[in-house]
Formats: sequence, C-alpha cells, structure tokens
Amino acid sequence: MVDSRETRQQELARLLLQKARQDLAVVVSVADSEAVADEIVGFHIQQAIEKAIKSALTRLGRQYEFTHDLSILYRQAENNGLSLPASIDAVEELTVFAVQFRYLLYQEEQGFDRSAGLTLAENFVQWADAIIELPTQSSPENNVDNQAAG
Repeated sequence: MVDSRETRQQELARLLLQKARQDLAVVVSVADSEAVADEIVGFHIQQAIEKAIKSALTRLGRQYEFTHDLSILYRQAENNGLSLPASIDAVEELTVFAVQFRYLLYQEEQGFDRSAGLTLAENFVQWADAIIELPTQSSPENNVDNQAAG
C-alpha cells in the first residue's frame, strides 16, 4: 500500500509539472511573435525549467531551496543523484529572466535564442515527466538510480 506522504509528494510533483507545462504552452504560443518581448518569453522558459526541476525533486521526496536560481536548483538535483537533460551552462543564464528582466528591458547584443530556450524547456519537462511517473515504491531513494537520464 502506498503511504499518504508519497501520494502527497506525487500529487504536488504533478501540480508543479502541470504549471511547468502551462509556462511551456505560453512560450509555444508566443515564441514567434515580435510583439512579445524576449524577457517575457525568457521568463516563461525559466519558469518551466524551474518548475520541472522542483517537480522531480518533490517526486523523490527531496528538499530544495525556494529560489529562482536555476544553477542552485540544478546542483541540488545533481547532488540528489539526478541526471539532468542539459548542462548547467545551458540553464544558469536563464536565471536572469526570473527576476531581473521581468520588469526591465532585455538588451543583449546577440539577442535571445527563443528556439533553443523552447527546446531546452521541452527537454526538462519531458525529463521531469519521466521521473514523476516512476512506479511508486516505499523508498523514493531507490528510484533515483533507476530514473530516466533524459
């Protein structure tokens, strides 16, 4: 029988992943629109990745910092035995979209690669989905070694 703590963890993980998918849906809808600023697209990409990482950690019963810093969350996931679908370099620069550029203009000379960001977010959401749907066992620690490597 599955204990209620594991059930709550899985429900919360699914909720976080649902929110990540909603952020991803926004990006898919507006990524090609010049009327939508890079900082808005970047914000939703960052949020999708943040929520995907948090959902995976939640599913495995791991604590995480309440932060928007993707490099911190990435390291916490790695330290808990998770193999993430991209390098830390690929995600850490997206942290600026979480807070700094949400209310300011993003003025990067080379521009923001929306397509690459979208692909990255899609990969993280798929990765988290594979972890969340692992068979429920009495010890989530046993699942870390068996989780999808992405």
